[in-house]
Amino acid sequence: MTFKDKYKEELSDIRFAENFEENTLKLLSESAERKGKIIMTNKRKGLKVAVLVMAAIMLLTGSAFAIITLLNPSDVAERFDKKEVATFFDENDFDSVLVENEIYTLTFMGIAPGEDLWSHEIGAELAIENRTYAVFALYRNDGEPLSHLDDSPIHVIPVMDGYRPTALFSLGMSHSRFSKDGVLYYLYDYTDLEVFADKSIRLMSYEGTSPYSAITSNDKGEIVYADGYNGFKAVFELDLDESKADPEAAAELLSQF
Repeated sequence: MTFKDKYKEELSDIRFAENFEENTLKLLSESAERKGKIIMTNKRKGLKVAVLVMAAIMLLTGSAFAIITLLNPSDVAERFDKKEVATFFDENDFDSVLVENEIYTLTFMGIAPGEDLWSHEIGAELAIENRTYAVFALYRNDGEPLSHLDDSPIHVIPVMDGYRPTALFSLGMSHSRFSKDGVLYYLYDYTDLEVFADKSIRLMSYEGTSPYSAITSNDKGEIVYADGYNGFKAVFELDLDESKADPEAAAELLSQF
């Protein structure tokens, strides 16, 4: 039994309100009238996030939604034996947001600031850097399972207006991933994005092996998707705490760009 069949079976036991489909279709229609762009803001403690969704939030299939039960961000971090990172997520609440196209659904599960757990000693001192961690989950809408043993179909990188699209990407980032029940989970480790809190910082997804053909900048210096790019699109604009900005540190990091 595939995970899709499993959730269909579970779905059959769920009772929906009599006007569930009518209300849902109304919501989807109202969403479409906003030209597919939905802005959502998380104002809980920790990092605040305004999410610009480049695709519909929900997809109605038949008379019910497909139900996928995801892990939480701290579970994902612990899967990689990173208990300290799991604590970062537990201390920073976040309302997850999903974005989908015809093939994939990507869920932005959480983001949290924290220390670099892989810092190293320079001389007699321990060089500790701050990092930004993010967790995503990806699955196929047709129920075909994704495996971490295959090439990752989608990646998510930080971008900043006024600089080349891969400037923050080049400052150092990594990700780990694993699959469970056909869902692919990612734990991203970005450079300290709070240093740039006084600038426009976004996380942008792209499909394929390289961002160079998918993400570019326009005449205004804004980071956008390339005209010829037809892959998965999702933009998450980070509403960072400007009091955490460090212009001197940011300038030093970006001096090479």
